[in-house]
Amino acid sequence: MAILQIFFDKFAKFICNYKYLFSYLHKFLSNTLNKIAKMKAFITLEKIFSSGFETPKPVIHIQPLNFSLNTRLLTTLLGILLLTNAGSFLIGKWRNVYSVEPPGLYLSEKASVYVTDFPSFEMKVKEIAAKLNVPPEWLMAVMYSESRFDASAENFRGSGAVGLIQFMPATAKDMGTSTQKIGQLNHVEQLDWVYEYMQMVRNKYGEYESLTDFYLAILYPKARRQEMCYTLYANPSKPYKQNSGLDIDKDGQVTVHDIDKRMKRIYPTAYIKRKPSETKL
Repeated sequence: MAILQIFFDKFAKFICNYKYLFSYLHKFLSNTLNKIAKMKAFITLEKIFSSGFETPKPVIHIQPLNFSLNTRLLTTLLGILLLTNAGSFLIGKWRNVYSVEPPGLYLSEKASVYVTDFPSFEMKVKEIAAKLNVPPEWLMAVMYSESRFDASAENFRGSGAVGLIQFMPATAKDMGTSTQKIGQLNHVEQLDWVYEYMQMVRNKYGEYESLTDFYLAILYPKARRQEMCYTLYANPSKPYKQNSGLDIDKDGQVTVHDIDKRMKRIYPTAYIKRKPSETKL
């Protein structure tokens, strides 16, 4: 599947580069078909050979007969027409996935619903992302995925998780605080604890390599560096029931592959972002 995805991505880029050519072909073929359909005569070319080795003499007959289109020609023209339409569709899809985000913090319009002091919040997000050596887009994506940027959000399935990245009670205790205290903090204050947690997991398991890897640090740190088929939660366990929405394939298991597909589908801009240290190379 990864090979097919790479192929389609490259094909979409190729089509995007030649979008004007495809547009021209589309218009040309459409006009040609319309003109052909209105014709009341057709031209046939015959070659009449005289005896011996004389040169063939082409004779053109113009007959005012009803129009009939060669099946192979019609199929070819329609095929090219469909190809140009498919090209236009892929161009649009490619733009949606790979288009450059307008200036400003990723998902800022979503965050502004809950964040009161957005300038301070944006500055803090960028500061923390730089310390963790990850793009700000990764940090914004995982916070939105976990809490929709509601700093006081509580897990509705009864796990006890609270806050921007849904701190679990045991995790908060290990960090020297509690979910109750974290839930009372504003966004900027809570970001300090987000950094503390992400840095703690970073120290234990290594640098963050992708958006999926970054999100796994929140969901299930042990799944980092594991194969795509690695299972985080399985039915009928309680953790699975609390996270069943992450089971993209609906096969009773939440795997790394499920998480990767989800992040790529919902956060395409953040998904393709590279780490700051890599962009400087």
